[in-house]
Amino acid sequence: MTTKRLFHSLLLLILVNFGAMAQKQVTSQALYWTRYYNQLHINKNLSWHNEFDNRRFFQNNKQHHLIIHSRLHYKFIKNADAAVGMTYSLQSPQDPNISSGLIIPELRPNQEINLSNPYSKKVTLNQRLRIDERFIRKNNGTVLLSGYDFNFRIRYRLQATYKLSKDEDQTPTVLKLADEIMINAGKKIVYNHFDQNRIYAALEQGIYKNITAELGYLYWFQQRASGNQFFDRDIIRFTLNHKINL
Repeated sequence: MTTKRLFHSLLLLILVNFGAMAQKQVTSQALYWTRYYNQLHINKNLSWHNEFDNRRFFQNNKQHHLIIHSRLHYKFIKNADAAVGMTYSLQSPQDPNISSGLIIPELRPNQEINLSNPYSKKVTLNQRLRIDERFIRKNNGTVLLSGYDFNFRIRYRLQATYKLSKDEDQTPTVLKLADEIMINAGKKIVYNHFDQNRIYAALEQGIYKNITAELGYLYWFQQRASGNQFFDRDIIRFTLNHKINL
């Protein structure tokens, strides 16, 4: 390839990318999430996890999303467990300026593997690979229709925890840093094979021996089905974690 052809190819690539960036539409939003997460420990290897997650916009205090997760975890080796479960969600309108709108139900069976690697008494690296099978109720944007649309979603999360308090402290303080990426797959997915990326930082404080409170910031960047529309979200999340030994 001559230098002139190479220059023309590079120029064309730059122009194409510039055109794509110029067409990108990014919607910035701020939300707050409140979550209750309990773990029911049946024995040393088997536990039942349940999450109740309510998500609202700061603007107009409008409802955004209600999610209920339930999973059964089995520890098959010392630092790893596998889980199967079900998620039920109600998706409200994505625009907080809408006074009322369609609420879309979703059923989401899921499977996951969790790996935990302690590097010291204070530092632990956790990995989670989850597969969601998403059954989203069909709709025309105004009313719900019969049946469900289906697609897969693959999620990988890398999380590091650092214990800030002393080892003998019964109510420890823990710093959490995490990054999770999600990929869509299925016949209905055309433009947004990349779904979203979530970056999270939080402090978890022990209240009692089996109860902790967690306050964190989550940055959520998501591509919409159109391909050129994106959500850019700043989120404050509060979680109450509760472990119960059965």
